[in-house]
Amino acid sequence: MIRKVVLIMIILFSLKFYSLIFIPEVVIKVSDWIGIAMIAAFTILFMFYNREPLMKQHFSLPIFMILFSVVLSMFGAYVFQDQSFMATAYGQRVIYFYFIYFMLHYLRVPGDFIVRTILTFALVYMGLFLLQYVLYPRLITTSKVFMDRGTVRIFLSGAGYLVISYFIWLFLVFKNFKLKYVILLLLTLGIFVILGTRQIIASVLLLTILFMLQSRVVKSKFFFFFMIGLAIIPIYFLFQDVIFAMFDVTRNQARNLEGNARIEAARYFMTEFMSGKWAYITGNGATGRSQYGLRIARIAEQYGYYQSDIGLIGEFSKYGIIYVGGVILILIRALRAKLPEGLMFIKYNFMGIILTLVTAAGAFGTSGTNILINSMLLYLIDLYLHDEHAFGFLLTAKKESEAEATS
Repeated sequence: MIRKVVLIMIILFSLKFYSLIFIPEVVIKVSDWIGIAMIAAFTILFMFYNREPLMKQHFSLPIFMILFSVVLSMFGAYVFQDQSFMATAYGQRVIYFYFIYFMLHYLRVPGDFIVRTILTFALVYMGLFLLQYVLYPRLITTSKVFMDRGTVRIFLSGAGYLVISYFIWLFLVFKNFKLKYVILLLLTLGIFVILGTRQIIASVLLLTILFMLQSRVVKSKFFFFFMIGLAIIPIYFLFQDVIFAMFDVTRNQARNLEGNARIEAARYFMTEFMSGKWAYITGNGATGRSQYGLRIARIAEQYGYYQSDIGLIGEFSKYGIIYVGGVILILIRALRAKLPEGLMFIKYNFMGIILTLVTAAGAFGTSGTNILINSMLLYLIDLYLHDEHAFGFLLTAKKESEAEATS
C-alpha cells in the first residue's frame, strides 16, 4: 500500500497540485523539491529493504547519459555563462525526476496500478479543465488561462496523462465496445480542440490512423472510419470557431515561413547562442537566478525566442550532445520493444514525442511531469519484458490476438 501512496504523492507534487488557487503558494514553490526528496528517500530505503532481485533496467544507460550531461552542463554554465553551480543545480531541478525510474524498480510498483493511476489522473485533468472552461473568467488555478484562437486556452499541468489515456481508451473501445469509452474519447477529442494546440491535434489524428492500420482489435476498418466520422461531425459544429481560428494561424505562418518564431529561435540557439565548440558538448546549462537567466528572459521578450518552444533543440542548447544521444537512445529502445497491443499506448506516446520533437516543449528535459510520465512508461516496458503476466488486464487481449494469429 505504501508504494502506491508514495507514487501518487510524487505525481501530485510534480503536478504542483495543478496550481489550484486554494493550495498555499509556498507548497507550490517547493513541490518539485518535496517530490524529488521523496524519490531519493524511498529509493534509498527500499534499496536496503527490498530483498527481491532487481529486474533488468533496459533504459538505465540512456538515463545515466542524460544525468551525466546535466552535471557536465553545470560546468558549461559556469564557464560560458558565468552562472554558479548552485544556480544551475536549482534551474535544472526537473531533471532529477528521472530518478523515479530507479525508484520504481526498487519499489516494484504493480503495472496495473500504474496504468490505473494514469487513467485516474487523466480523469482528474479532464474534470478540472472542463470546470475551469465553464467558470472562466473566474479562475480556479494560477496556471496560464487566457482567450486566444477563439477559445479559452488553459495550460493546466497533466495533459500528458490525457494523451496517453486517449490511446488506452481507443484500444478499449474496440476491445470491449462499451459506451463509456466512446464518451471518454469524444470528451478527450473535445478538450484537444479547446486547447487550440495544432500539434497535439495533428499528432493524435495521425497516430489514431496508425492504430487503425495495425490494430488487431479493429475488426472492421469501415466501422472505424464511420466512428471517426461520427466523432468529427459534432466536434466540428461545437468548436468550428476554434478550428477556423487555428486554420487562420496556420495560414498566416505558412505565408511568412522565414519569420516563424520557432524556426528563427532554432537557428539562434543552434548558432549565435552557442559559445564555441565546447558548448555543443557541455551545453550552456539550465537558467537559474543569475545574469544568464536574465539574458534568456530578455531574448524571449525582445525576439520571442523561447527554448521551451523548440523541443530537443532547446534542450540541446542547455545540456549538450550527450543529452541528445540519451534521448535518441531512449526513443530507439522504446520503439523497438516488443509489446502486446494492450501496451501499445506506450509506443504511441513516444511516437507522438517524435512528431513534435523540435516544435513543442521538450518532453525529456523541460517539465517534471513529462519526465515522470516517460519514466513510468519506460518502467512498464521493463516490467512487461521481465514478466509478461504482470498486467492482468492484458492477458485476455493477448490470448485473443494469439488465437486470431493461429486461426
